[in-house]
Amino acid sequence: MSITAKSMQSKHRCGRIFLKALMEELSQRKEAILKAVVVEHVRTAEPVGSKAIAEKYPIGIGPAMIRHELADMSERGYLEQPYTSAGRIPSDTGYRYYVNRLVEPVIPPEAQRRVREVLRGEKGVNELLVETCRLLSRLTHYVAAAFALREQATTIRHVFLSGISSQKVLITVVYGAGIVENRIIDATPDTTLQDIHYVSKVLETLLVNRTIRAISRMSAPQENYLKPAAQQLLLRAWKSIRTLCSQLVSGKIISEGATFLVSQPEFRRDYDAFQKVIAILENEQMLKEAIDEPTEDSVTVKIGEENELDALKDLAVITSKFYLEEQEAGTIAVIGPTRMDYDSTIALVREAAKALSSAISKLL
Repeated sequence: MSITAKSMQSKHRCGRIFLKALMEELSQRKEAILKAVVVEHVRTAEPVGSKAIAEKYPIGIGPAMIRHELADMSERGYLEQPYTSAGRIPSDTGYRYYVNRLVEPVIPPEAQRRVREVLRGEKGVNELLVETCRLLSRLTHYVAAAFALREQATTIRHVFLSGISSQKVLITVVYGAGIVENRIIDATPDTTLQDIHYVSKVLETLLVNRTIRAISRMSAPQENYLKPAAQQLLLRAWKSIRTLCSQLVSGKIISEGATFLVSQPEFRRDYDAFQKVIAILENEQMLKEAIDEPTEDSVTVKIGEENELDALKDLAVITSKFYLEEQEAGTIAVIGPTRMDYDSTIALVREAAKALSSAISKLL
């Protein structure tokens, strides 16, 4: 199977698609069975057998034929069998197929009313984000997180690297707003003053007059013509400058509902995995990286292995941008197990982002 990512448009436009394998079109019968497995597993947290599907869902075939279809979809990577003779559970690929093609985002009227209600009245941006995250975590029983952007139009005016010892380099960044930041990074023993000077010129060319928001979302430069010591210095300097820009762009990140993860069967069985997730939730920069994904979609869904951080490999992350009029103002997200109620959670995140955009535009 291919491990390259492939982008694909959802018929429900529910988010950017991160595929680890090329998906084929399933038959209507297989889609019905996959949907039944997802719905039952989300509800029970247990493997789903052919008998349960035949009894509860109008598939139109008996348990024996359902077992055959379950086995076939397991071979194709859409389902997994936790142990011999058990029923099936969805794989990341199965959940991805469900989100791409079968999900039906729907928000109960009462939940919609509560989201809109919490964003009414005279509140500051930080208070709006805290109350929205708190409500989302209570409605979904997952973690909710958010942050607002700031100073994103500020540009870099000057970048300069200078050697301060045999293996230490000082980075000086001057921003258009008059802010000056200095950082010290390590260099390899074979790094020369000429390397430092040349890397400084490369960074000037790449970064000067660009906004810090754009820089915080840029990929690392690929200057393959540089010798190894200069390449390594360039990447270290780039990482340091991008981190500075990200910190300037983002206000304090907010998260609510970490205790809800304890109630999820996945984390009751694996406390180490729970601890890893909590470590990310307590690290503002890592949490921001987990939810701040460049996208033009209304909602983005990352499932399991699609997440870059190892601690999130068993989780799903659903995010949406909110706006100040036409300008991006921040991100709202819900984080939970891959065994997530995607239908309602996608709808809730979308509604929260829409209501936040309206409230912030009126406030500011």
